[in-house]
Amino acid sequence: MFVDEIVIKVKGGDGGPGALSFHREKYLPKGGPDGGDGGKGGDVYIIGDENLETLNFYHSKKKLSAESGSQGQGNRKSGKDGEDLYLRVPLGTCVYNVDNGKFLGEILSPYDKLLVAKGGRGGRGNSNFLSNRYRAPQVAEKGEVGEEVRISLVLKSITDIAIIGLPNSGKSTLLSFLTNARPKIADYPFTTTEPVFGVFDTGIRLLKLVEIPAIIEGSYRGFGLGNKFLKHAERARLLILLFENEKDLDVLKSELSHYNETLLKKDIIVFSKDDIFIEDKIESLRNRIIDAFSSKSSIPVSLENERIDVEMEPLSIEKIGRTFYISSRDLAKDIRRIDFSQRDHHLLLNPLIKRYGLLDALRRNGAEEGDKIIIEGIPFILLGGRIRYEL
Repeated sequence: MFVDEIVIKVKGGDGGPGALSFHREKYLPKGGPDGGDGGKGGDVYIIGDENLETLNFYHSKKKLSAESGSQGQGNRKSGKDGEDLYLRVPLGTCVYNVDNGKFLGEILSPYDKLLVAKGGRGGRGNSNFLSNRYRAPQVAEKGEVGEEVRISLVLKSITDIAIIGLPNSGKSTLLSFLTNARPKIADYPFTTTEPVFGVFDTGIRLLKLVEIPAIIEGSYRGFGLGNKFLKHAERARLLILLFENEKDLDVLKSELSHYNETLLKKDIIVFSKDDIFIEDKIESLRNRIIDAFSSKSSIPVSLENERIDVEMEPLSIEKIGRTFYISSRDLAKDIRRIDFSQRDHHLLLNPLIKRYGLLDALRRNGAEEGDKIIIEGIPFILLGGRIRYEL
């Protein structure tokens, strides 16, 4: 089975919670807060591996998570950071965010790295909240939840030459004559059902060839095997179109145009099926390939011009009666780090309110003293000019 597209869910490790601890020893009964910070959650990276050619490993994987950070400890000891998770993929893999369709990046070289899910920050221990006013702060921050993303991995193999033709046009035979590949060849009609790769030695450099499974008229509509395997020709610098008659060429060019018009702008060699077993013709084809690549760069072709970052979600406020519902992806992420059962939780809540400008935003929307506020299902009340947690 040749897997070249897969959707998986990845999650960065959660940050470890900060410690709520006070220093105690024989002659220092009130040593003050000494809770350490939680460890950072591990990140999830996509990394290139030149020894892989498919995404088969991920076929049965539903969710992959990095390690979470450890909890902070007393004596100001920080928790251990979680291990990063590296997902190895073949070169040429493109990565997309499934939920918004945004392109995240592509892997073109061995050990290329792409961050796809950030680990959560570790929570702060209560030693961070010591001040002249709060000598014994009863508060510690929860760790931040790691980022969770559904990603689509799409392999668009890094190749130099793609051999394209209709069924039984001699693609496998030609590949075996030009390279070290040994595809299935028989004296009865059959068609290749997945891409086959081989290497052609020019004497100066090695070129990677791919045989694209057969294209038929209407492939772009889903007939036959469809045209999905043409993605492996997108990075090729040269296309070899195998044909038996002029109608075959017209079909091939039409199907390439329907898939992606840029394929027809590449260098193209048309080669007759009848010439495959003529040694002089094969030798001439070899020389044309060598000449075509004598001045071409060996740098892999990038298919995306730029990375598009996901925009920050703005603050949203909805008023129903005297209750205000506030939603924001980033605010939700931060407020979940507060443990409201702790006495001094306001030491975390108040800076958050100020950072997001919640008071000003509520007043602009007509909030008055005594109005209720709901953030992520957590109830608050506007009292004394402040947003207070409602027990």
